[in-house]
Amino acid sequence: MSLTDATHRVTTYRGNAAFISDVHLGTRSCRAEALLAFLKRLDTKTLYLVGDIIDLERMSQSVHWQRTHSAVVRELFQLAATGTHVVYIPGNHDAPFRALAGRRVNGIDIHLNTVHETAHGERLLVTHGDQFDSELRIGNIKEKIGSVAYKLLMDLDVNVNRLRARLGYRQLNLARSVKGRIKSVTRYINDYEELATKYASQRGLDGVICGHIHKPCIRTCGRLRYFNTGDWVEHGTALVEDDHGQIRLVNIETGSRREAVIATAA
Repeated sequence: MSLTDATHRVTTYRGNAAFISDVHLGTRSCRAEALLAFLKRLDTKTLYLVGDIIDLERMSQSVHWQRTHSAVVRELFQLAATGTHVVYIPGNHDAPFRALAGRRVNGIDIHLNTVHETAHGERLLVTHGDQFDSELRIGNIKEKIGSVAYKLLMDLDVNVNRLRARLGYRQLNLARSVKGRIKSVTRYINDYEELATKYASQRGLDGVICGHIHKPCIRTCGRLRYFNTGDWVEHGTALVEDDHGQIRLVNIETGSRREAVIATAA
């Protein structure tokens, strides 16, 4: 069963806001078809693009741009043109777009970071998250695994899963499996989550929504909330806030939703 088949069985994602990041359009490992299916089922007031949407860094070396990649871009412009407030926060792989911060391009507002206020009134920092790497001792995930090895793993994922799809088998994720077995990567992720929430706390906010590390997550760090959108390379996940202020992690592979209720202040 393909990702698209799984996606067609889920209902429309409606709510106050949605958050996606780490799409990496322009690369072989981008799950553009699954993302396009998600976007076509999205009915939200605000859509946050939390960085690494177009992988300009990888495209400077080689380009893998398919029709589905163009279709995703068109769908984002269409959402902006039909009433969805689309906010783009560039990441490290699309960093050149940071020069456009403070401007609106084709109906999409571009910011270095922003604060999202939930339906409950909680204030959450929205940022890609690559700025935290410099404060972590062990470097980022790609550096720990090795950028060349990581790229080989992702390319292997693509080739293996194309074959599995032809044979009617579900997708595997070799890169995700390897990362989960490297202790220093696990330690990096934990440190990253704590640093991100500390950064939000120092700014008087209630939590943080970020991407960057390709690890979808909803957790509580002390009194603060930490949300990670995940990615559209290894996982296929997004965060969706409903009209009551509840934020859920949506997994496009299974159609499942994990809920994280942000309690209303007494």
